[in-house]
Amino acid sequence: MSNAVAEETEVLELTMEREIAYPPEIVFAAWTKDEALRQWMGPGEITAPDSTMDARVGGALTIPMVHPDGTVTTARGEITEFVQDRKLRFTWAWDQDDGSPGQLMEITLEFFPVDSGTRFVLHQTNFIDAEARDKHEHGWDGCLVKLKGCLSR
Repeated sequence: MSNAVAEETEVLELTMEREIAYPPEIVFAAWTKDEALRQWMGPGEITAPDSTMDARVGGALTIPMVHPDGTVTTARGEITEFVQDRKLRFTWAWDQDDGSPGQLMEITLEFFPVDSGTRFVLHQTNFIDAEARDKHEHGWDGCLVKLKGCLSR
C-alpha cells in the first residue's frame, strides 16, 4: 500500500492530557455550567459569551465563538454520555456558511482525581484531515490555558 493511501485511511484523532489543581467536580462544572463555560471557552482573544450546554444525555451544546474581528464561528453538538464529575462525551460540528453542519466529530472528556487535583483527558475523533486536527489541538490548548486561569481567580 502506498503512503498516500495509508494517509487517506488514517484515523485522525487528538488526545490532550492536563493536570489541573482543582478537584474533578470543579473542573467538570466549568465544562457543564453555562456561566462557567462562557468565561473561558475560546482560545486567545476569542470569546464565547453565549455558549450553552444542556448537561444531560441528549442535551444540546451550542458554542458561538466571537473572533476579535467580530466574525462568529459556531460549534454545535449533542451530549451522548454524561457521568457526573467523571466523563462527558458529545458530538461536535462547526456550522458551515450555508448553515449546514460540517464534519461530525466526537469529543470525550474524562476527569480523574489525583493528589494534585484532576487529571483531565480530552479525546477528539473523526477529523476531516490532519490540518483540522492540528487547528483543534491549537484551539483546545488555548482554551485549557484560559480554563486554568479562570479557575484560579
